[in-house]
Amino acid sequence: MTMSYDAWRNYSDDDAALLLHGTAVSVGGRGLLMLGPSGAGKSSLAIEMLALGAQLVSDDRVWLRVSQNGLLLQAPGAVAGRIEARGIGLLSCAHAPEAPLKFCIDLSQTCDRRLPFVQEVTKLGHRVSVIPGGPKVPRAAALLLLLQNGLATYD
Repeated sequence: MTMSYDAWRNYSDDDAALLLHGTAVSVGGRGLLMLGPSGAGKSSLAIEMLALGAQLVSDDRVWLRVSQNGLLLQAPGAVAGRIEARGIGLLSCAHAPEAPLKFCIDLSQTCDRRLPFVQEVTKLGHRVSVIPGGPKVPRAAALLLLLQNGLATYD
């Protein structure tokens, strides 16, 4: 029996917030939510981004809550300041307590185009830009630039 993956499954009974299986980092006060099944590479990608100057918000579980300015990423207390390094274990890590959500990458979604279309979904009454993360996972440096500068427009 094959189970389907639901990137937006809420692991909480709270109707006003989502507790997601994901990892979140922040660059310059802009948050990136990484979704995907176990083993997809969320933590590894986050570790690479941390080495390039990003800040950890949360690993493995992430709260998505509504704030005055949109959606906010937060770490549940149990995982705050920790990130899993596969083959090593849990690592202690400085972290930002929260970050406004700017982009989401879903490592379970694939797109064969060189320049994938960013999809929009609505969560908690707010639009979320979702980038398909496969079949080739974007490089940490490219995601850092995305958070620093945003997407370019086509004229």
